[in-house]
Amino acid sequence: MTEITFLASSRKLEIPREIEEYNFEREEGFAVHKIEDYWKNKLDGLFSMPYIYEAFGVGNKRFLRYLEVQMQIGDVFEIYHVRSQNQFDEFRRRMEEAPEPIEVNAGSYTYTDSYGTYLLNPKRWIEELSHRNYISEHGITTFVKYDS
Repeated sequence: MTEITFLASSRKLEIPREIEEYNFEREEGFAVHKIEDYWKNKLDGLFSMPYIYEAFGVGNKRFLRYLEVQMQIGDVFEIYHVRSQNQFDEFRRRMEEAPEPIEVNAGSYTYTDSYGTYLLNPKRWIEELSHRNYISEHGITTFVKYDS
């Protein structure tokens, strides 16, 4: 089976028309869909945010651009990605035993992982972040927006 990515949000997401149109024209955009009933039980307790979606394209710059434009102070997005839907339970078990979370603060332009906290250039943070590993099966990636 194929990979799958979930995105949990502190608020309901609405994809702006310009991003939606871009998705259909270039097929490399960012999109979210309601999760299937099958996943509701499997995801129970994984996220702390109430609105959970299946996400596509969170590993590209369109998603990061969406965050830059649409995130408001206080917003929180959590992402969890696995390489194989068939092995979801195994990936989740391993991640919960030895989590390696990542946090990106889009307000203070910081990236934090198990190795430390790194300051991103406010004018080029999307470009810099696109070259970092911010999606992982080893932990939940949390995007927040608040000033430090």
